[in-house]
Amino acid sequence: MKSAESSSILSWQEILGPVRPELESVEQRFRSELVSSVPTVTAIGQYLQVGGGKRLRPALLLLATKLFGETHPSAITLGTVVEMIHTATLIHDDVIDGADRRRGRPSTNSRWGNYTSVLAGDWLYMQAFKLALQERNFHVLDILIELTHMMVEGELIQWAVIGRLDLTESEHLDLVYRKTACLFGACTRLGAVLAGQDSQTEELLARYGRNLGMAFQLVDDLLDFTASEAVLGKPVGSDLREGKITLPLIYLLNRCTAEEQRQIAKVMEQRAFQSVAWEELLELLGRYGTPQRVKQQARLFSQDAMQCLEALRDSPSKRALMALPDLIVDRQN
Repeated sequence: MKSAESSSILSWQEILGPVRPELESVEQRFRSELVSSVPTVTAIGQYLQVGGGKRLRPALLLLATKLFGETHPSAITLGTVVEMIHTATLIHDDVIDGADRRRGRPSTNSRWGNYTSVLAGDWLYMQAFKLALQERNFHVLDILIELTHMMVEGELIQWAVIGRLDLTESEHLDLVYRKTACLFGACTRLGAVLAGQDSQTEELLARYGRNLGMAFQLVDDLLDFTASEAVLGKPVGSDLREGKITLPLIYLLNRCTAEEQRQIAKVMEQRAFQSVAWEELLELLGRYGTPQRVKQQARLFSQDAMQCLEALRDSPSKRALMALPDLIVDRQN
């Protein structure tokens, strides 16, 4: 059941309303901090900034801060920091996955090569921590260091389980937490820290972010099968071709016949849809109700996220954060 305070009719632009001026400041700061004495780093930074996404992570930090009053001056800096960390992970992910496209454009590794892209991602990480250090706040640094450890561990675990058809749902959800949800949780937790909230409220906001991140990634997993390439901004079926077993496949493998399991195994083996057509796989997913099951699981995480905010006082930021889970679960890209 949806919370009475949530509003699924809010658009992304309406959700951003309470923090739009601050988000524009983050964008400006992000742009200025991407300038390096090394021209290639600057070129890559500008390329990424122009092709940036919705800036969901800094928006979460800003909205969480504004739940408790006016935006803290450091929120612009830390909003920039979390976007830099997120961007660095995308660069490294594309190198590891051998991805050709990101958000409808050539990926950095396909334009500048793996060697340069890895170093540019490293530079972004270091630039993010350089900015964070300027805050002289050990609690903030603890959160960011724990976050980066978790994300790197997630990448190592994912590499270790590539191609494993016996991956369990709990193993996959742990991976989703490490690679995606922990960053969402850090963003909302940092908002509470900047607002001077106690540890209990910090954890409440962190739980909101983590649950939102889980829902976000599960929908991402599903869209890799159900969206069009034009909408998704990258080739559909990328996860399967890269040997990644995500929740839609875990659910499908648990329900389909032994022969159908062998067909899926062939795709994993070949890393291409040769012996099994893409349309056949989609038909299998539909036949066993996989999209509905994944959506249901994502919806459970989104409901848990909303419950974390119920006791907080009403405000435009709270209404935005309450509406965001529904928007994320129902999104098409």
